[in-house]
Amino acid sequence: MIYCFSGTGNSLRAARLLAQELKDEVVLMTEAAPERISADKTQTLGFVFPVYAWGLPRVVSHFIRQLPPAPKNAPRHVYAVLTCGDDIGCTDRLLRNALKERGYRLAAVYSVQMRNTYVCLPGFDVDSPRVEQSKTAEAEKRLHAIARNIAHQRPSSPEDVVPGSWPRLKSYVLRPLFNRFLTSDRHFHADTSLCTGCGRCTRLCPLHNTRLDPVARTPLWRSHCTHCLACYHCCPHHAISYGKFTKGKGQVAINI
Repeated sequence: MIYCFSGTGNSLRAARLLAQELKDEVVLMTEAAPERISADKTQTLGFVFPVYAWGLPRVVSHFIRQLPPAPKNAPRHVYAVLTCGDDIGCTDRLLRNALKERGYRLAAVYSVQMRNTYVCLPGFDVDSPRVEQSKTAEAEKRLHAIARNIAHQRPSSPEDVVPGSWPRLKSYVLRPLFNRFLTSDRHFHADTSLCTGCGRCTRLCPLHNTRLDPVARTPLWRSHCTHCLACYHCCPHHAISYGKFTKGKGQVAINI
């Protein structure tokens, strides 16, 4: 079983490729009831999700906390694939510790660089089409290699993740500040002169955090955001912004 969270489609694409190679099944974390998950019927258990602020997305942390304690005949091979734009900081350690609290031992963890989707700070923008195309091609090659390792239940090595520079600073100092002050939907806004009320942002939000104002027909946010930016990227008229942070920034196609 492969449990996946995906906002704009990077992780879902990775999970589906792995499932095809491994003849496995993908279940979205946002649609699963973790307390009902039985982990004793499979030899492998996988987690695929994006890295947010050099750590686990809030929705992933919540999902893992709700997992039932690992049974005595727990899966022999627990693995994770972390998608990222550049590096992951100490996300692998954070995940290993979170799973350990539920009784699961993470045997293998891999990071896979994919197109960049984060645009909410100065200096962060989507990749150029050339860079995105190159990342996509390299990611597919890497995922095929990862699938072979998983099929043989091989443990991963430190070289299978890219922590980047100053990983502890990013994950243990910057990440808490980021989550406290920036992982919020209070800065999202829809330009009424551009928004047509199509509702695409409400349909594609993985947490159903947006709804259309019944009168204005513009999106409203409900304050349980995990900051995947699906609403921003999916708007066909580029009507959604995140304060002034996204002015002049690009969008990516949503692959959900």
